[in-house]
Amino acid sequence: MNKMMRISTVVLAVLAWAGLAYAEPGWRASLGVGAEYTDNAGEEHDGEEDIITVLRPSLSYNREGGRLLFQSAYSGDYRYYTRETEDEEFNHDLKMHALLEASEDFFFIDATEIYRLVNEDRRRGDVREEDSTSELVQQNNFTFSPFITPRFGERTSARIGYAYTNIWYDDPDKDAKDIHRGFLDGDYELSDRASLLSGYSYAMELSEDDTLDRHIAYFGGHYEYSSQGDVYLKLGPQYSRYRDRGRSSTSLYWDAGLNHDFGAVLMNLSSGISFDDDPDTGETYERRYVTLALTKIWERTTARLSTSLEDYEESADGGRLSDESGDPESTRRTVFALNVSHELSARLTGTFGLGHDFDDSDDNTKRWYANLGLTYAMSETLNLSAWYRFKDSSSDDIDEDYQVNRVGIQLTYLF
Repeated sequence: MNKMMRISTVVLAVLAWAGLAYAEPGWRASLGVGAEYTDNAGEEHDGEEDIITVLRPSLSYNREGGRLLFQSAYSGDYRYYTRETEDEEFNHDLKMHALLEASEDFFFIDATEIYRLVNEDRRRGDVREEDSTSELVQQNNFTFSPFITPRFGERTSARIGYAYTNIWYDDPDKDAKDIHRGFLDGDYELSDRASLLSGYSYAMELSEDDTLDRHIAYFGGHYEYSSQGDVYLKLGPQYSRYRDRGRSSTSLYWDAGLNHDFGAVLMNLSSGISFDDDPDTGETYERRYVTLALTKIWERTTARLSTSLEDYEESADGGRLSDESGDPESTRRTVFALNVSHELSARLTGTFGLGHDFDDSDDNTKRWYANLGLTYAMSETLNLSAWYRFKDSSSDDIDEDYQVNRVGIQLTYLF
C-alpha cells in the first residue's frame, strides 16, 4: 500500500467511526471535455505549439451532522498533446477535511489532506491558471491532529494538542518530510469584543538530510471594534535549529490582520510568517508577507484587487546566525492581481484577470498574466466555456524569457 492509500485509509477510518452521526450527504459532480491551443506548450524560450485534448472530471461530497463535519472536493485534469510536444498528463486536485467531536465540547480529532500541483520552486508562490504544468509537481500534504479544548472558569479557554504532518511528492527525486508539532493556545475574554491571546508550539521536521527544531511563543489579542470590523495580533520570539548542520537562528514571529467592511468595499489586511516546504531543495522557507485585498460587489459584478509583498528565507538563515555573521540571503517577491466577474445576462458570465509577479533574484524575472473567459449555461446541466490566457516571462535567464498564448473551449455536464 503506497503513502497516498495509507493516508486516505486514516481519513476514512475517522469518517467510519462517526458514520452514524452523519446527516444526509450532499453530492455534486461534473465532467468537462474540451480542447486548447497553445503556442508554447513547454513554457520555453523557443517553445513549440500544440493542440491539447482535455478531460476534466470533478466530484464533491459534504456531510455535516451530529458530531462530524466532513468536506471533500476533487478535480482531475487529463491532457493529451496531439503533436506530442509533451507527455500525456493526468493531474489531480483533492481537498479533504474531517472534524470529529469525539467528546462533547472537549476532545476533537481533525484530519486534512490536500493533493495538488505546486511550483517546484516555492518562492514562485501558488500555481496560477495561466501557468502550464511546466516546472510543477504534485504535492500531498496530510495532517492528523487530536486536541482538547478545556475551559478554566467562564472567561478562559485553551486548545491543547498534537499535529502530525506528512509531505511527499509524486516525483521520486523530491524528498518527503514528516513534521511533529505540539501546541498550546490560550484565550482570555476581557469582554464580548476583546480577548487576550497567548500560546507556545514546538515542531520537529524530519527529512532525509536533516532535522529541524522550531520553538514559537506568542502573546497578543483580538478586538472586534465594531460590527463592521475586527483586528488581531500574535507576536513573540521564535528559535530554529538544524541539528545536523549545527546552525540555529532567532527571529521575531508574528501573525496579524485587519478586516473591515466599508459597505461599498470589503478590506482584508494580513501580515505574518508561514513555513513553506520547497520541493526543489527540500528546505523549509520562512515566508514573511504583507497582503492587502479589496473586494467590491455590485448587483451583477464582483471585483477583487490584491497586492502582496513576500520575503523568503531558509529557516536557519533568518535572524541572528549562531555560527556566522552577515545578512541572510533572501528572495523578495511583489505580486499584484485584479479579478473581475460580470453577469452579462441570466445565462452568460464573463471573467477578466490581470496579474504581475516580480522577484529580486539574480535572474531578475518579471511575469505578467492575463485571462479572459466566457461561460454560457445552455441548460441546467450543460455549460459551454471559452477562454484566452496570456503569460509573459521576462528574465535575464534565457530559459525564463518567453511568452505563452492559450485559447480553449470546454463543454461541461453537471450531474
